Amino acid sequence: MSEALTKDLRDVANAEYAGFIKDGVQAYIDALKALRVANDPDSATVDLIYAAERAEAQFKAHVGRMRAALFAEMQATGQFEVEGNGVAASLRAGSTTGEVTDEKALKAAHPDLYLPQPDKLDRSRLTKMLKAIGSVPGAKLSTGAPTLAIRKV
Repeated sequence: MSEALTKDLRDVANAEYAGFIKDGVQAYIDALKALRVANDPDSATVDLIYAAERAEAQFKAHVGRMRAALFAEMQATGQFEVEGNGVAASLRAGSTTGEVTDEKALKAAHPDLYLPQPDKLDRSRLTKMLKAIGSVPGAKLSTGAPTLAIRKV
C-alpha cells in the first residue's frame, strides 16, 4: 500500500518539510544575510546562488513527491478534482495512441502506414485508423497513464 494511502497528506507534507525543505530554506536565508553584510559581495553571491539552487532542487523534488501523494489520494478516494485557493488539481486520462504489437503483421497488412526512406511508422495515422476501424493486425489501441494537472481557476 502506498505511503499516501497510509498517511494523511499533512503528515507527508510535514515530513517533507522537516526532512528536506527547512534546511534548504534556512541555508538560503543564511546566505542572504551574509551577502547583506559582506565586504566582498561576489563571494557571498556565489554562496547565495548555490543555496538557491539547492533549495530549488529540494522544492522540485518535494513538488514531485506531493503530486504523487495527492494523485494516489485522489485515486483512492475517487475524487476527480480538488480545488485550492485559486488553483485546482484534476485527474486526467492519459493520451490514447496506437501501439505496435507485431510490426511484421502491421507492415504486411498496412504498408501505407510506413513513411518511405527509411521506413517509419506514421503513428498519428495508425492511431486514427485504430480509433476508426477498431482492429488492425499487428497493432492495438492503448491509453497512457493518467496524470494530475494543476491549474489556476
